[in-house]
Amino acid sequence: MGATIIADANIILSALLGGKSGIILFDARFQFVTTFHTINEVKKYIPRFARTLSVPEDELYAMLAVLPIFVYDDPWYQSGIAEAERIIGHIDAKDVPLLALALQLGVPLWSQDKHFKKCGYLKIMKTEDFIEN
Repeated sequence: MGATIIADANIILSALLGGKSGIILFDARFQFVTTFHTINEVKKYIPRFARTLSVPEDELYAMLAVLPIFVYDDPWYQSGIAEAERIIGHIDAKDVPLLALALQLGVPLWSQDKHFKKCGYLKIMKTEDFIEN
């Protein structure tokens, strides 16, 4: 098992749209995880992306289902919610569960979202960090 890294919704959506993250998510050097909340956020955007791309929604849901991402249930990271809310809740409340999981696991968070760095969380990875020069 590789290094554990938390994947944000924008990374998962990029993978569904054919972005570089789709290749990175299948890299066996890493174990990608996320929250149930994040998966629900991704599912919320699937109908819009399906219309925009003229792709059946079922196809995008099927792609989501095969991504090698372990999903943590909300109760698992509840002990980190208060601290995550204090750190990022005033910037973007949708990011609270993901940051709570990051705090709980003590591992990097992969996101293109500037909110995490803005709030002072330093264990952030960007897509370009995975691409070898």
